[in-house]
Order: sequence, then C-alpha cells, then structure tokens
Amino acid sequence: MSRPKKIWISKLLDYARSIDRSWLITWSLIFISFIVLDSFFQTHFSGQDIFYDMNLFGKDLHFEVVKNGTFIGVTIIKYAGIVLSFIYAKVKFKRDYILQIALLFTLLADTILTLDSISELGVLAFCLAQYFHNARFAGMKPYAFIAWSVFLLLILMFGHFHHINNMYSLAIIYGTSLIANIILTYRWWRKSKKPWNKATDREIIASTCAFFGFILFILCDINVGISYLSVTGVLPLKLATFANFFAWMFYYPSQVLISNSSPLDGKVKRKVEKL
Repeated sequence: MSRPKKIWISKLLDYARSIDRSWLITWSLIFISFIVLDSFFQTHFSGQDIFYDMNLFGKDLHFEVVKNGTFIGVTIIKYAGIVLSFIYAKVKFKRDYILQIALLFTLLADTILTLDSISELGVLAFCLAQYFHNARFAGMKPYAFIAWSVFLLLILMFGHFHHINNMYSLAIIYGTSLIANIILTYRWWRKSKKPWNKATDREIIASTCAFFGFILFILCDINVGISYLSVTGVLPLKLATFANFFAWMFYYPSQVLISNSSPLDGKVKRKVEKL
C-alpha cells in the first residue's frame, strides 16, 4: 500500500505544531527581540559609542553599552539564541552525537568571534562545525568522506608551505565545506521526498530542516562577506551595517533549523517512527 501523498511542507508544519510551545515562543521572542532592538539602535544611534560610568564599592567602572550603534543587549540575546540551539539539540536528539559536536563547535566559534570578530581561531571552529556536518551527511559514503578530509588537509598544507595568510586558507576550507553541505542536504532532501524511497516522516522533516538551514547559512555568509569588503574599503562602508543586520537575520533561523535536522529521535539510534 502506498503511503499518503502528504506534501513535505505539510509534514514540516505538523512537526512544528508538535514542538513544545515554550521552545517555539522562546525562538520567536529571541528573533523578534534582536531584530527590533538592532533596528532601533542602528536607526537612532548609528555609528555611536555610548558608555555607562558607575562607582561600585569605591571603584570607577566604565561599561560600553553601545558600540558602533550596536546595543550590547542585542549581542547577548543573539549569543543566548545560539546557546539554546545547542541545548535544544542535546535534549531533543540525545543519540545524534555528531549533530551535538557540530553545534558545539558552532557555539565555540560564536563565543570566540563575539570577543574578537577577526579571530582565526573562531573561523577554525566554524570550519570544524562544517566538517562535522559533512560527516553527518556523508556518513553513508565513508570513502568519499575520507577523500574530502584529505582534500581539506591539502588546502591547509598548500597554504602553509606557500605562506598564504591563514585566514584565506580557512575561508576556502569553510566555503567549500559549506557548499558541500548544501549539495549533500539538497540530495538528501530530494531523495527523502521520493515515494519509492519510503523515508519516514522524521527523515523528510530532518532533510528539509537541514537543506533550508544551510541555504540560510550561506545567505548569512554572503552578508558577512559584504560586511568584510565594506570594512576593508572595497565596498562602501555604509553597507556594513545593513550586511551585519541581514547576516543575523539569516543566521539565527538557520541554527534553529539545523538543530532540528537530526533523523534520530531520543529513543532509537537508526530508525525513527512516524510522528
């Protein structure tokens, strides 16, 4: 008997309705909060630095509340959202250890880059996050994954011996890994929707979240690239503010989707029952 012809988007909506409302409300509040606050401060305090001085137990303290038009509270909200994405995946998909490792490296990267936005270590952590996502999606083809690992290692070695800036080598590794994830998740998503494949609802939902999560991810990185080119003078500096705004507008939803991209549930390791 053929399974019901229920389109993938309906399955995704059904899954969204099955998620605990506290998570849905929290994700929505975080997203709306930093969008509204960022818009307000960039509109009214664009390019400004604002400090708050206070005396605590006889010691003068100097806090930077707004930096270049960005309210520190917005940064805290954004970071909290990434922390919660990791916690959600760890609680919801207890058996998907590779997903948890990938999101842990994402959290580490955001932690480092929050403190130092041009840190090579932070970019390396993002490369490792993408690498472990590669491992997730290429798990059925170990030889291809090993070849991919060797290819990435060769890029690092080539950059080292030819004295290429480490950031450029890391950017190439990160970019190729991200593109690979988009290709792998697209194939997974397309395959899971085929009637003959007999994929479970969980697999269809996971592949959908993975593919569109990485589409949003690359849209975020395009804006990161525009911001970098603006800051370095290649593009007008004014574009940096807009690019940074849209980068997070795409980045945060991408992490929410990716944190829901596991084909495993918390009870079984290989196959899951239909929702």
